[in-house]
Amino acid sequence: MVDGIMLTERTKEELIEIILNLDRENNELREKIKEEQQKRNEKFAKPNTVKKRKKRPGQKFGHVGMTRLVPDHIDEILEQSLCECPDCRHPLGKSVEVLEHVQEDIIPARVHVRKYLRHRYYCPCCQKVITAPYHPQQVPHGYLGATVLIQAVILKYYHCLPYEKIAELFEDMAGLKVSAGGLSQALVRVSRWLGVEKKVLLAAIRGSPQVHADETGWRLDGEKSWVWAFVNERLAYYTVDRSRGRKVVRGVLTDAFKGVLITDFYGVYFNLPYRKQKCLVHLLREFHDCAKRDNSEEYQNNYKRIKRLINDALRLQERHS
Repeated sequence: MVDGIMLTERTKEELIEIILNLDRENNELREKIKEEQQKRNEKFAKPNTVKKRKKRPGQKFGHVGMTRLVPDHIDEILEQSLCECPDCRHPLGKSVEVLEHVQEDIIPARVHVRKYLRHRYYCPCCQKVITAPYHPQQVPHGYLGATVLIQAVILKYYHCLPYEKIAELFEDMAGLKVSAGGLSQALVRVSRWLGVEKKVLLAAIRGSPQVHADETGWRLDGEKSWVWAFVNERLAYYTVDRSRGRKVVRGVLTDAFKGVLITDFYGVYFNLPYRKQKCLVHLLREFHDCAKRDNSEEYQNNYKRIKRLINDALRLQERHS
């Protein structure tokens, strides 16, 4: 029945018209469904639009709750008590309960000024003036103490703050006024003082049986540079250079290095005159990327065997470490 009229009552021409209209409506609906499906596929195909959550946030069900550890000492106790009821002003006796609440806070820093007095003497035997040595806490040839210099080094090279921000932080936190240029000159002197330790560290790195090397981008005076790291289980040597070439590696390790150089697959490490080994993380990642490009049965079987061999070796190392 169409529009309340039985199809048997329709003429042949009317039936043909009805069939054509239904076919046209059916095609239009199919096109709409196809467009909606295409929009849906494009929406979920865009990268970084919908991230699949790997696991539910928080700890697993039944996990014991974790809270902040209570401090192992109390520096100050502040007590609040009442003598009368704040509502009816009736006198109160002894308290029936004491509520404890422990908080951790930071005491604002302040500038601590020291004056060092070095006595001078005349030696009648040597016939010359003798000066007492520097105090162990005294920093020669500078108006900033050791604590300020240590904090400046940490803020500059660990937290990567510019000199202007470090100067602002010192003034805001402790009231210490120092210029960015003064901090720069002070850290230059620190680098000269650490020259002896640098030589000892370099000698230890060059004599190490294995050294991991890596590099990453670094801004030096507003220009792109590179910070290089040469580390082993106990030591770490860092240097900043404008170059990302192999000459930096040769300059640090020199011909004295007879150990194994462990790196990623960056090209500058390939033609160095050292025994080399690839980092296992980068090695597995390289195998994984190659497995995506090479679907041959031969490669896939070898990839599984190599992956299993490396994982077994890692588990064996953990068992005996």
